[in-house]
Amino acid sequence: MTFAHEHLLWFLLIIPALMGLKLWVDAHGSQAERLFTAARLRPALVIGRSLWRSWFIYALYAFAMACIIVAVAQPRWGEERLEVPDKGRNVFIAIDTSRSMLARDVPPDRLTRARLAAHDLVIELAGERVGLLAFAGRAYLQAPLTTDHDAIIESLLAFDHTIIEWGGSNIGDLLDVTLRAIKNLPKSNYALVIFSDGGDADANLVPYIQRLTTAGVIVVTVGVGTEGGTLIPNPEIDGDYIRDEAGNVVRSRLESGVLQQLASATGGRFLKLGAQPLNRNSILPVLNRLTEQQSANRQTSRPIERFAWPLGLGIILLMLAWIISSLPRPSARPVMLALAVAAFAPSPSAHAFNIRETLASIFKPGGPTPADASEALQSRDFARARNLYEKLLKQKGYGEAARQELLYGLAATEHELTNYDGSVKNFSEVLHTQDQSLRARAHRGIGHTLYDQGARGLQQQPKITIQRWTDALRHLDAALELDPDNKELRENRDHVAKMLDELRKIMKQMEEQQGNKGQKGQKGQKGQQGQKGEGQEGEEGDEEGAGKQGSDPNGEGEKKEQEGKGEKKEADDGIGGKDAKELPEGRLQAAGGDKEGEKDGQQGKQGQKPGDGGDEKKQTAKGTLPTDQRNPRTGYTPGEAEGIIRQYMDEITAPPTNRYHTPPVNKKDW
Repeated sequence: MTFAHEHLLWFLLIIPALMGLKLWVDAHGSQAERLFTAARLRPALVIGRSLWRSWFIYALYAFAMACIIVAVAQPRWGEERLEVPDKGRNVFIAIDTSRSMLARDVPPDRLTRARLAAHDLVIELAGERVGLLAFAGRAYLQAPLTTDHDAIIESLLAFDHTIIEWGGSNIGDLLDVTLRAIKNLPKSNYALVIFSDGGDADANLVPYIQRLTTAGVIVVTVGVGTEGGTLIPNPEIDGDYIRDEAGNVVRSRLESGVLQQLASATGGRFLKLGAQPLNRNSILPVLNRLTEQQSANRQTSRPIERFAWPLGLGIILLMLAWIISSLPRPSARPVMLALAVAAFAPSPSAHAFNIRETLASIFKPGGPTPADASEALQSRDFARARNLYEKLLKQKGYGEAARQELLYGLAATEHELTNYDGSVKNFSEVLHTQDQSLRARAHRGIGHTLYDQGARGLQQQPKITIQRWTDALRHLDAALELDPDNKELRENRDHVAKMLDELRKIMKQMEEQQGNKGQKGQKGQKGQQGQKGEGQEGEEGDEEGAGKQGSDPNGEGEKKEQEGKGEKKEADDGIGGKDAKELPEGRLQAAGGDKEGEKDGQQGKQGQKPGDGGDEKKQTAKGTLPTDQRNPRTGYTPGEAEGIIRQYMDEITAPPTNRYHTPPVNKKDW
């Protein structure tokens, strides 16, 4: 149990202080009574004074005060799940992290000042959907649009000049990444707030500006820096400054030309970051032109307030103390007390005539019951049913058999909500029960869940579907052993077995077709010389090229082979393709290609026989995936994935002096 205001619980120390005060007052009162009355006359003179009655009333008041203090502290226990609509206006925040942002003409430096201003802006945009981008020589989406501003601020605090390796300020790439980020989002309008020290007006941005206008993106640019500018400290060498290729020290200024160009062309506005923080009013005219967009609801949880219980108990204690203190004589006390209890007790039902049923109706515990959860499940209110089952399982007082029934109900509810992992987990716990009928139903539930889970992933992962259907068949067989007379269960088991057999046959046929296809590709081009390779499959292109190099006197086969390889690399998405030219020097091997492949090509040029280039095919035959087969889950081929991993390892292990070895096209890497 937790409290919203724990510090208020210190007021409970007043209760023992009041008890001590009561003892002191009673002691002095008894002393005065003994002084003013004789012992033999005291029973006749002092009438109606009862020590136990006084203490009982005082205790009721004290406990009532304690209950009210606890209620004000707001006790909480348990959680309830809520679906909060994720809606708001769409605002992207982009920050320039190039090395020119390390200039200190804006204290403490441009990058820190931009981060603080963006932090203030995120706080001002409460309730809006905010996305985060970082850009230098390239741009990256750091956080998609979300109303979870804590996550945005956490990502923002990690921004520094090393977050992006490529130098310069490539605003064109930033606009392209922004357009790709909103491409698959519902149609709406967006605001893009750019913090940068700018650059010269660029005619190459015109196509991006046209696409931004078509997509409904309004750009707000925030210039960071001063027109006079200052030198850029070198973060890698203390006391030194950034220098150009000629060795001259670079002086960076606020170049607002491109920033004003973007703002005016998209209907936004240009702001200069000064000493005042950037608040909501600064971009309010732009926000007023945006429309709210609502996406799927997000689930959250909040603690359940329980202050009503101590508050109600405190009110009841106060009323009892008042009733007892107003009793006229001792003989009426039991009658009045019984009337007070009867007044606050709920009226018994028509069939409750005996005292046991009456007491049961008075002290009946509140909260959900298993019948309520079962009724919600039968009425197909699955969200409410899951909530009720989870609350019931948290309560104590249920026997083992009753808890197993609750777990079975929760598992069935999770299956209807397509939470198959949770359903299998709860059904598996039910298997420990001693009830044979319930255990049979649990086996059947696991079988149905695994079958549905496999059917959902059939197209993407057929091999995993085979595994899940095999497990489903095993559980259905176990259920039949416990309940052999269940005709419906046997029909379900036969259906799963039939579907499993058909899927295995289809997979076997596909594997045989792929095998025949690979053998055909290996044999199809051996011995052919000087011919154009049309419709070639697999990896026989290297062998064909090797054969051509040994017999073509004009070298046309070699030229065409090289052109074909060049087109293949050009189509590769950044792993050995056209983007490999932009990778840092010394890392083209990791991203671009295989040295063994280059050696094979050289051997082919020297006249190697066509049959000598089958090492890569042998690896494929042993079980290695072909390099052009993409993983449906990641979207990368094995070669691309290996290249990305090698490039990442090079980046994190490279010394700091090599980080900015790849300057942009304009030769400015700051």
